[in-house]
Amino acid sequence: MAAPRLVELIDRYRNAHGVSEAELARRIGVSRENLRKWRINGVSRLPNRANLTAVARVIGRPYREVLSAALFDTGYVTDDQAASPRPYDEVLQDAIGVLTEASRLTNQPMRQSSSGQWEADPDPRSALQIDWAAFVTEALAGAAANAGGIDTILAGRPGSWEASVVGDALRAAVGHDEWDLWRHRTEPVTVVLNPERILFDDDASDWFEQVDAAEREIQRRESAIRPGIVYSYDKDPQTLQWAADDGTEIRPGAPPPLPTTEEWAAVMAAEDANPTPLSAEEQAEEDALEALEVLRGRVTVQERAELAEYGDRLGHAVRTALAALQLPVPITVTVDLDTPWDQAPETPSEWTANAIDKATATAVASTPTPDTLPGTLLERAAVAHGPDNADNRR
Repeated sequence: MAAPRLVELIDRYRNAHGVSEAELARRIGVSRENLRKWRINGVSRLPNRANLTAVARVIGRPYREVLSAALFDTGYVTDDQAASPRPYDEVLQDAIGVLTEASRLTNQPMRQSSSGQWEADPDPRSALQIDWAAFVTEALAGAAANAGGIDTILAGRPGSWEASVVGDALRAAVGHDEWDLWRHRTEPVTVVLNPERILFDDDASDWFEQVDAAEREIQRRESAIRPGIVYSYDKDPQTLQWAADDGTEIRPGAPPPLPTTEEWAAVMAAEDANPTPLSAEEQAEEDALEALEVLRGRVTVQERAELAEYGDRLGHAVRTALAALQLPVPITVTVDLDTPWDQAPETPSEWTANAIDKATATAVASTPTPDTLPGTLLERAAVAHGPDNADNRR
């Protein structure tokens, strides 16, 4: 069972600040047992507003984020609703509402009391309007960092005057190379590495060629044990040459007509009634073919093992590179061995301005690939998973 989202927010704060569960429960205003039940059984009922307000205050997250997590945990918001983008006008109205709310925020100036201590001036008439432009710039920087960079967030219409103005404001605030952008990020960073896709995108890697070569070699040995047959009547010379190179027997003319269904049934019935024993040579061929099938399985196991080991190295390198960015949000790096390479996202480029993608790409480029291992994939499979029992290279 996945941890409830509300508990994830609380645990993220607890792990970052080293606060005990008992102390955290006290600050929030719930019992330690109640907090433990949230973690083990999930958040079955929506906590009262006072508790959610206390959670937001203690962990330093917006109330709306805490409420959203609680609504999701209690079923008021579903995965489909959370994943579906809201309509443009709805989001726009929320943005206008937040910016309008910010325009009404004030700062209370400090004054010196009769005791000589400094305190906030309680007179509401002394309130000063906040620097709303700085607020908007901070918000834009946070959104750009969450989106992946200034160019990424302005990609909808990069040549517009609006994009030019917003881009200039952001670059003035965080630098043209975005060096100060990433500290504004508020969303966790999630990186999924697909080793197979990374190897496919790596022009310098020949690991896929090793995979294909292993299968071709196994097929060549199978053909040497029990050659296939191809008839020449409708084949072009190049096809026949390829067949000959693979050890396939080429017979002139057209193939004989296939047996009828009745003839096949009669042959099978006769064989079932009186099985023909294999000759010593036929049994040797069966044993050799079975050994080759075992070797094919070992190659598949070795492929998976090499991808997993490569994925472990990639994960360590990417985590180290992203940690060096000192991002203010949690970073999760996972390795995906199950998604086919052609369905996985492309590997990030080192030429991107996105610091997260660039760090990921640099780490990937510096990680040794499986094709740097000694020998061929077929040889490594034979060594790692038992002796090669398919040395019937006729």
